[in-house]
Order: sequence, then C-alpha cells, then structure tokens
Amino acid sequence: MKQTAVRTGWLVAAMLAVSALIVIGQGAWTTVAFINVSFLLSLLPLSLGGLLFVYERGFFSGFAYGFRRLRRNRTKVERYLEEAAAEHESDELLGPRRFAITYPLLFSGLLLFLAMIAAGYAVQ
Repeated sequence: MKQTAVRTGWLVAAMLAVSALIVIGQGAWTTVAFINVSFLLSLLPLSLGGLLFVYERGFFSGFAYGFRRLRRNRTKVERYLEEAAAEHESDELLGPRRFAITYPLLFSGLLLFLAMIAAGYAVQ
C-alpha cells in the first residue's frame, strides 16, 4: 500500500511538472491555463488506469472465450481430437495479468482530476 502511495505521489508531481512546462512553453502563464492543462493531462492516466483495472478484473475473458469457440472448426474428427487433447490438459484457465502500475495510474489521475475541478471552481 505504501508503494502505491509513493508511486501515486510521483505521478501527480510529474503530471504537474509537465503541465507547468506546457503552459510555460505556450508563453502565457495564467492560473486558468495551468488548471486546464493539468485537468486534460489527468485524463490520460485516469483512462489508462481504468482500462487496466477493467482488464485485470477479467471483463474481456468472456469475450475471448466466446470468440475462441466460434472460431473452431466443427468437423467430427477435429471435435474428437480436441476432446482427447482436452482430457490430457489441465482445466485451469490462466487469469488476466496483474500490473503494478494500475492503481497508481488510477489514483493519480483521479486525484489530479478532482483537484483541478475544485481549483477551477475556486478560481472563478
């Protein structure tokens, strides 16, 4: 849990630094421009973390299984061979992969997203 918090902090700091560099590169430093760039930049890790979270939970494994069954040929000889091969294989399905960066991406994107919404309302 501590590693997640540290990685989240580093990602937030990196996104804020990149946001500052983008605003400085544009030439007009304003608080509203910084908030807008930070808000838009926070959507990237939030989306990527959400996608990894959904993948890790196995949402797409049902679709993959259905397409594998649909793609198989339906001749009797091949079905018999598949059944014979299936008897010798283990029935354990490999689960989806786990990524160490999922929660830091998700939390840093969400934290910066909500902070920039609050900052946007505070500035106006």
